[in-house]
This record gives sequence, C-alpha cells and structure tokens, in this order.
Amino acid sequence: MMNLQLKNLPLSEELIQTVLRWENDPAISPFITPHYDEESELPLVTEGDVRESLSNPDKRNYFICVDDKPVGIASIIRDFPALLKNDGKTAWLGIFIGEPEWRSKGIGKTVMALYEEECRKLGYQRIELGVFSHNAGAISLYEKSGFAQIGVIPHFTYSQGEWRDDIRMEKILLPDLG
Repeated sequence: MMNLQLKNLPLSEELIQTVLRWENDPAISPFITPHYDEESELPLVTEGDVRESLSNPDKRNYFICVDDKPVGIASIIRDFPALLKNDGKTAWLGIFIGEPEWRSKGIGKTVMALYEEECRKLGYQRIELGVFSHNAGAISLYEKSGFAQIGVIPHFTYSQGEWRDDIRMEKILLPDLG
C-alpha cells in the first residue's frame, strides 16, 4: 500500500534539479509545456525558470510524494492571468507526474481529490485548468473527476508535428458539508 501525500517541501538544489529533469523529459514535456513555434524544437526549461516557478508568491507548489519520495508536482495558482473566468474565487491547477515509473498508476485520481480539499480550505469556489487536446489520459482523468469543458483555445501549442488546442475545463466546488 503506497502512502501518497501532497507536501510543501523546502527548496533544495536537489529538488530544483529533480523538477528541471521532469520539466525537460521528452515523454511529458509536449503535454505540459506550450510551444508556440513550428520551426524549432520544444523549448528547454532552464534552471532559472524552475527557480522562478517554485518561488512565485501567487503559486502554491505541492510535491506529490509516494512514501516521502517526490514523484511529481501539483500547483494551485491564484489570479492566473489565463483564466477564462476570473472571479477572484477560482484556482488554476497544474499537475504532472515526473517520475516515469509512477505514471499511469492512478495517482492523478487521488491527487485531484486532495486538490479539491486544499482548494476548499483556501476558500476557492471554482477550479479551472487547461489541458492540451492530445493529452487523452489527462482529459479522461479530469472528466472522471467531475470537470466539464468550458472552452477551447485553437492552435495553442505546436506538438508532435501539428498544432494542438488547449481545452479549458472547470469544476464548481460545492461546500464541504462533512
């Protein structure tokens, strides 16, 4: 039985290098990093990009840990500029499993439930996210987690030889009556 948790971990050089490795993994970068140019390779995420992202005051980063080992990252962003519906009570979510051996193991479903709980604690009433149209596994996860499509931004990212849409999804958080 695995012990899965979302943890706020102190930044260390080792953790920064781990996230840098994840962000530049060619198996997942086409699904998590937008690319706006047909002419060049996918952009590499730099160490500076990772440091900036992990220290953004409007972003809460949680490491997805299995038995205390970081295997991915989840984030909640306040007032994300790309929200389709910015009402001041909406959280923008980001998630990916960085360690290949932990992908497609059902972690996402558990993390989504933990996300909702955390968003409610933080006072959010709605969650919005974007997912690239070629990421069928993530789309399925979000639909099973109760998210509904609210919009499409066509030709948002160039990936794997073609332009892909960004599908926007939302979930309204009902108050926790427990």
